[in-house]
Amino acid sequence: MQAFKSKYTDYILFPSLVLLTASFPLPIAYNSIFSILLFTVFLVDLGNMKTNLSLYFSNTRNILLLIIFLALLLSIFYSDDKKAAMKGILAALPLLSLPLAMTTANSLSLRQIDILKKVFVFSCLITSLIYFVQTGIRIGLFDGSYRFKPVSSAYQSSYLVYNLTYHQLTPSIHAVFFSLYIAFAVIILLFSFEWKNRLAKILQALMIVYFLLYLIMLTSATINFALYSFIIACIFFKYSFKKLSHYFLFFGLIIIGTAITDYLLVVKYIGPNIGDIIYRFDSPSINQKIAVSFAAVILTGAVAIIIKLIAKKNYKWILAGSFLIVLLAGSFYLNNAVDTKTRSDWKLNNISVRANYSAEAFRIIKKHPLLGVGIGDKKFKLIERNLALGDNRYIEFGESTKPNDIFNPHNQFLDFWIDAGIIPVICLLLFFINQFSKAIRYRHTIYMGLLFCFCLFCFTDRALMVQRGQIFFLFFICLFEIELERKKVR
Repeated sequence: MQAFKSKYTDYILFPSLVLLTASFPLPIAYNSIFSILLFTVFLVDLGNMKTNLSLYFSNTRNILLLIIFLALLLSIFYSDDKKAAMKGILAALPLLSLPLAMTTANSLSLRQIDILKKVFVFSCLITSLIYFVQTGIRIGLFDGSYRFKPVSSAYQSSYLVYNLTYHQLTPSIHAVFFSLYIAFAVIILLFSFEWKNRLAKILQALMIVYFLLYLIMLTSATINFALYSFIIACIFFKYSFKKLSHYFLFFGLIIIGTAITDYLLVVKYIGPNIGDIIYRFDSPSINQKIAVSFAAVILTGAVAIIIKLIAKKNYKWILAGSFLIVLLAGSFYLNNAVDTKTRSDWKLNNISVRANYSAEAFRIIKKHPLLGVGIGDKKFKLIERNLALGDNRYIEFGESTKPNDIFNPHNQFLDFWIDAGIIPVICLLLFFINQFSKAIRYRHTIYMGLLFCFCLFCFTDRALMVQRGQIFFLFFICLFEIELERKKVR
């Protein structure tokens, strides 16, 4: 029986996992096919079905995801649009099916898990190179037919840098999700791969630099901020700051991370949608905000180091309390800023659109705090506007938005709350607490990195209700829990 299980894992299950891992950066059809293949492999393993189901229900993570799914399922009964609600439930199915299918992977070896990590990194590398070449050919970058034209219109710029950024650079996948994949690939390269010879280390450094540059071109401020802040945090907790090199690396990364994040936020703020990806530093007020942000983060870093050196064992609790105070103060400030501005004050851009969505989401939640309004409701059902304005009555959510679009608050917590009430929000919070506690307890760095990046992503998008996000995230979460179990056995 053990020999059969080993052959099943090596020749059926593991190849299926390799195909699924390699498919994440590819067009969505491949990911769908290999996800179905993995679930089929799970169903074929009939001899271990009882054991796998027992493993599924014994895991707190799976119970929380199951409650979220059931809450969404029940919300169909009071949703105004049953057809859209059914589509929403189908989109939520991986919350149930993926963790269930991954129970059959419990027999993976540590070597096989390491191979899956490497497959993911090299899949991201190869796919990103293909996308870059495709984009370069499409815009005439390689044959000399492209010409610089310094003229931009509302949503499209003819600058070369625009044509090589954002969705233009990822024709088969949303740029933000591809940013998440690349950020995670960087975390794996930094904290999981162990290169023994000099050439391998050089190749590792080149891949990291390449991925970081690619991340900038994809223009996701959230993912860039998440990646750099996580790396900076790792350095802070790892180093003793008794050497000058520790300070250079720590503050150097703070300056680089702040510069990149600030710049991406600015180009999203100044443009009608994502801007032309060029800011010429010609606005005194924006320049002042950039200077203040640099001063704030450098001062924060210096204070954190002083607390660490003075408080020693208690510095984590002091920093945690300080962080919560700053977070509450920042939330109060942002909420006050949104309340005091009228809609006419907001310039139509990426940031203002998300602020408007959040404001409307809280208004809806205040009316339906316990059960929400049901999954799949359209804008015109949830947001009251002057009907005389026609399709333009939702202009503050972007020029292309229409009344019949599904309401998307660009926040997973708010999305669950609107769809099915407070229960799935509580379960999602408990889910992240459960996962972070495991990653921190066993000091699994890339596990923590994935959780941190994805958790921040959930504050700016419906990451767990989109296949690109949920299957990728749940797959690696399950994989890392299996890895922890294998290491405990050893």
